[in-house]
Amino acid sequence: MDCATKKFITCGMYAFNAPLQQAWQSLFSRFIEQLDDAQQVEAGLRFDFAEAALRDPQLLLGHTCGYPLMTSMQDALTPFCVPVFDAPGCDGIQYCSLFVVAIDSDLRSLADCRGRIAAFNDPASNSGMNVLRHAVSQLDPGEAFFSALLESGGHLKSMQAVAEGRADVAAIDCVSYRLYLDYFPELKARLRSIGNSASSAGLPLVMPTQAFSQVRADDLVEKLNLALQRVSAEHRKCLHLRHFAPVTLDDYSSILQLQAFAVEKGYARLK
Repeated sequence: MDCATKKFITCGMYAFNAPLQQAWQSLFSRFIEQLDDAQQVEAGLRFDFAEAALRDPQLLLGHTCGYPLMTSMQDALTPFCVPVFDAPGCDGIQYCSLFVVAIDSDLRSLADCRGRIAAFNDPASNSGMNVLRHAVSQLDPGEAFFSALLESGGHLKSMQAVAEGRADVAAIDCVSYRLYLDYFPELKARLRSIGNSASSAGLPLVMPTQAFSQVRADDLVEKLNLALQRVSAEHRKCLHLRHFAPVTLDDYSSILQLQAFAVEKGYARLK
């Protein structure tokens, strides 16, 4: 069977460098070994989280942000579990974002950021945009809360923009923040948090809905946890991963509730 006809797994959300990609590959290699149809699955892990990859007919498992899942991919994908991390800001299946400013900034709270420049990673991000919009909507934002926005293209770029003074504040996924500080320790000395966002369910592992109806989700979660137990201590430490926990689509309804709250407050768009 050639690769064009094999199923594949893609896991790009927390895999921004070679050590993390190797750790995820080790974990999913041990997961694939447990599958009855292992020969029909690509051995190599893909690191893509674009919607096109998640809608590919050959997708077996994918990793995505909850915001695009709930706003544009509910028709195609079903979440079945979530990686539970040991990063500060995580609480079981829940995670939050940190509102990050420069270490020497005069800002002490998000309310102090009125009239300042905000960096955000992507308009379709829960952790970088949706939770920031929700938090600002509680502050009587008026016509515009920030003086300008910088769409950075990624959490690391947002952190760097704040550290370098090109932006004043950014909302950073707490897992991403912990992982980036492992590899960019200089940022730890240049940034600090002034608060946390509302929490929501973490970034889910998903399956095509049609395929999901033919499997036992609890069996997949059990296999993932067994795979995690079998990887090296070095790889577990690299990932900051505790275990996998089951979730359903209902666990992600709070993401839409955060959006709806902002819309009701007249703050439908981050500005």
